[in-house]
Amino acid sequence: MNSLRFIFLAAAMSASVAQAAPKTSIYGYVEGYYEKVDDTPSVNTTTPSENPGEFQVPNLNVMIQSVGDGTKAYINLSGADAGTVNVNNAWAEMDLHGEMVRFRIGKLYRPFGLYNEMLDAVPTYIGIESPELYDSDHLMLSRETNMMIHGRLAAGPGFLNWSLTTGNDDAIDTNTPLGVDLRWNMGSKWLVGASYYTSGGKVGYDSDFKGGVLPYWTEDEYSVSGIYGQYRDESWTVQVAYYASSHEGTRASDICTNTLDDRLNERFNCSGTPDLNGEFDAKTYYIRAGYDVYLKSGTLTPYVQYDYYENPEMLPVKSEGGDNEAGISNDGSFVKATLGTVYRPQANLALKLDYSQHIQEVDTVSNSTIDGDSENYGEVRFSFSYFWQL
Repeated sequence: MNSLRFIFLAAAMSASVAQAAPKTSIYGYVEGYYEKVDDTPSVNTTTPSENPGEFQVPNLNVMIQSVGDGTKAYINLSGADAGTVNVNNAWAEMDLHGEMVRFRIGKLYRPFGLYNEMLDAVPTYIGIESPELYDSDHLMLSRETNMMIHGRLAAGPGFLNWSLTTGNDDAIDTNTPLGVDLRWNMGSKWLVGASYYTSGGKVGYDSDFKGGVLPYWTEDEYSVSGIYGQYRDESWTVQVAYYASSHEGTRASDICTNTLDDRLNERFNCSGTPDLNGEFDAKTYYIRAGYDVYLKSGTLTPYVQYDYYENPEMLPVKSEGGDNEAGISNDGSFVKATLGTVYRPQANLALKLDYSQHIQEVDTVSNSTIDGDSENYGEVRFSFSYFWQL
């Protein structure tokens, strides 16, 4: 009898373990990418800079997701140009109160606007380049964080997603950074949201961890806030967003040894005692729209995009922590207008082609006067991306 009881108990335990075993899936994205930028204007010289065409083959993401009873784990590995493998994400999650309250810890993309969590999923969205908010040349804040409490609540005709995040978001001393994101899905078509981030005190630049601090600032206290919205039906996708960031801190004492145009020389008072106490506001907004045309052989999605970015502290040289967009502009701003199309012969495959015009004023002559003329240059991009799953 005891032997029979043991057999039944062991069978019951095995069945329980089998039911509780998490379900694991492996999937990912592969992208081949080509970009050609026209000759670009340069500060302090009338000779433009030549830009060779650039291939990135492949951009690769391998993702592993494990879902259990009230738990989840996720790993996202990336390897640009088939080179070094990087760990973009590695986190574990558990439900604290069903889907209303969940806890996640590890290395994760913060919920912040429409794109931060989905930029690796290249075939799934219209367009090729990310909004300027997430451009690695002028990030407004770090894309990654380490801990999140989040959830989903019923709200009217839809539901509300909320999240609170914190972690090693900048070079941290004693500050506590905090990120907040709220988004309301109003039924199946409309989504509106708001995001906020604060460094929680003065932080410094870390070359190994890109955030919102400029390389030549020894300390900076900043915040980022914005709103966003999306409309989507069986044909249209329309997205809008606006973000602003305020900064206050101290510039490095050798700031005037950088390559500067007349505007920045004047801003930093490089002709006298350099002004090391700084404050500035950066902002960006975008409008993006695409329309799905259903063909016998797939889906064609023409799209338009309009991006604006402004940062009056941006340096003109990438190697010194700047960029060749906002950094070379008379007022630290530029506009990028894009026309493109996505062709999806099948749901997991996307071929994208677009063309952008960059528009800004550039001071090409160093004469102690901010007198640059309007300049514009083109950029063509092609992307071939594929979603796979085991």
